[in-house]
Amino acid sequence: MPQLSCDDLEQLSGLRSKLAYAASSLVDFVLPPACAFCTRDLQNDDESVDEIHLCGRCRKNLTSDLRAACFKCGMPVGPYVDTQQGCPECSRRGFRFDRVIRLGVYEDSLRTACIRGKSPGAEALAAALASLLWKKQAGELNDFAPDVVVSVPQFWLHWFTRPHHQASTMAEVLAERLGIPCNERAVRKVRRTVDQSSLLKSKRLKNLDHAFRARRGAALKNKRVLIVDDILTTGTTCNEVARVVRKAGAKAAAVAVIAVVP
Repeated sequence: MPQLSCDDLEQLSGLRSKLAYAASSLVDFVLPPACAFCTRDLQNDDESVDEIHLCGRCRKNLTSDLRAACFKCGMPVGPYVDTQQGCPECSRRGFRFDRVIRLGVYEDSLRTACIRGKSPGAEALAAALASLLWKKQAGELNDFAPDVVVSVPQFWLHWFTRPHHQASTMAEVLAERLGIPCNERAVRKVRRTVDQSSLLKSKRLKNLDHAFRARRGAALKNKRVLIVDDILTTGTTCNEVARVVRKAGAKAAAVAVIAVVP
């Protein structure tokens, strides 16, 4: 029996996640559609005609935060603050990405949705959140005009303990909505790291040092790359991925996330 490389195992595990999402879509086709967050029947919901699979009440709750966002890092700011060069929180960080496009802030219903979207079998919810992000922030996404979408990758071993990778599902959906390619194999995570959420801010950068690498033939040169993740806390992870795609020749990089943690 031929031995499988890490790349082969990663590809097979990623395929398993895509098949799970396809299966959930088939269920939606056969059975009456339901809200991906509260499971309410969508047959008589006027909001569901665009196939986002979220009821009107959940859409309202998930997009209830109306605070202005920093152009650079996506964090909430005052209504009259010019953040083209960043806000007081991020202006000195030297981020390698140009901007953050987000659905909202990691609070209340959106926090619950982000946590639930990581669960096994939650592909439909992750897809719905990505579609809602696309619908709400269509102007910002079109303004950035990405050429390709990539997700923040997980280490290949994690595909066996976490078969559903929320960022990967989101990236596929956003690419489809935007009508551009999703290159899931452009960036890989080459070493296992401690979960960033368990570390102090001062240790997060060291934890991810040289953790990501662009694959040979990633075809990112002169491309505008949209980097997708579910949650942005300090921006360290997305910044490392942005550094990698820039090194591979990308001319611009933006980050799309469901929520930022203030």
